[in-house]
Amino acid sequence: MNQRAAPALSGERFRAVFRLALPIIAGMGSQNLLNLVDTAMVGSLGTASLAAVGISSMAVWVITSVLQGLGPAVQAVTARRLGEGKIERLHQAMVNAGYLVILVGIPYTWLLLELVPVIFGLLTTNREIFAIGVSYTNIRLYTVVIIGVNFCFRGYFNGRKQSILYMQTLLLMHPINMVLNFLLIFGHLGLPAMGADGAALGTAIATTLGCLNYIRLMLKHRNKSFSMSPRELSTRTMGALVRIGLPSCVQILSLALGYLVFFRIAELVGPEALAATNVLINLNLVCILVSLGLGIATITLVGNALGEGKPAEARQWVKSTAFIACTGMAVIGSILAAFPTTWLTLFTREEAVISIAVIPLVLMGLSQVLDAAGIILSHAHLGGGASKTVMIISFVNQWLILLPACYIWVTWFQGELLQLWICMVIYRLLQVVSYLISIRRGGWLKVAL
Repeated sequence: MNQRAAPALSGERFRAVFRLALPIIAGMGSQNLLNLVDTAMVGSLGTASLAAVGISSMAVWVITSVLQGLGPAVQAVTARRLGEGKIERLHQAMVNAGYLVILVGIPYTWLLLELVPVIFGLLTTNREIFAIGVSYTNIRLYTVVIIGVNFCFRGYFNGRKQSILYMQTLLLMHPINMVLNFLLIFGHLGLPAMGADGAALGTAIATTLGCLNYIRLMLKHRNKSFSMSPRELSTRTMGALVRIGLPSCVQILSLALGYLVFFRIAELVGPEALAATNVLINLNLVCILVSLGLGIATITLVGNALGEGKPAEARQWVKSTAFIACTGMAVIGSILAAFPTTWLTLFTREEAVISIAVIPLVLMGLSQVLDAAGIILSHAHLGGGASKTVMIISFVNQWLILLPACYIWVTWFQGELLQLWICMVIYRLLQVVSYLISIRRGGWLKVAL
């Protein structure tokens, strides 16, 4: 006799979600802690360095987004195979994705190294920010392929419900990254004081060490049929990765480019607004940590349920993770909104930057519930393989609504940083509504992998 499925809001489901999500959240927490410490270190170098690293980080996100979309694709396919009980095929998505990243990533990196000055010329008119940003980005570009492979490993281990291995790797990488940044930015222990370049080099070294550890863990936990031979390349697996990964790559690229344009619009307001935007975005990344961890767990839970042929179960998992994420983000967002000046002074002592960022930070905190809901619902679609839907919803709301509204408000009506974040809140609301409509229609449950 079949056991009755547990309700969406039950202790049994919550425990299952947390077993999968907590290692992911812990690992991503170390990433966000690294980002905040990095921002604080670079912020001590001055407004120009803070603004330059902010733009550069967004530029690197845009650049690597071309490969990042393969991570959710690997996770969705791996989780589906796990649900189907095809243990001997669990490694195929990771191996196929690895070859794809190397094939695309090497010529892509070479091309970008030639184009960085041109790209930065479009992003800033400030000569000091331009010089610091170009140098920082050039160093980070040498790890584009490694970053792409690391995202695939994240999808692979999380898809296998071995998120603890993902967490272990990040907890190895990030302390190393923090120490290297401190030594290389300020020039301790006889090392040169490299400023912002030191932050880039420290991150590049730590990223490479993380990739080596992922390879070690994959070999340690391999099954009997595991192989990294080109003979493992499968038309079916590669096709599934491309069908899911290509729209996901486009969606992440579109999202990252959108934030880069958002930074450019903020610079039109002034260098203080640009520096404030860098701080706000980094704080936002900390805020959404819980939601992102739960979203990644949702991909696996939905993929497993669909692999078992249980679409109703997939819906229940989405309800469970959405409830946890929205409740948690309501608390975190409220704490952030209650003490805006306190949080801002952790990252900058510039009074001009703090004064214009206070109210935007309050708005950002109060809208975290919307961000949480949007993240869970988008990852539910990715777990079902409906990455094309995510791409369309993201593109329409960001590029046809948010960015035009921000640009018009700043250039036509002399809007300030506050107006940009009002637009951001409206954008988050529209995304949630769009995803809810799609969830109700149910097409995300019917994608074959």
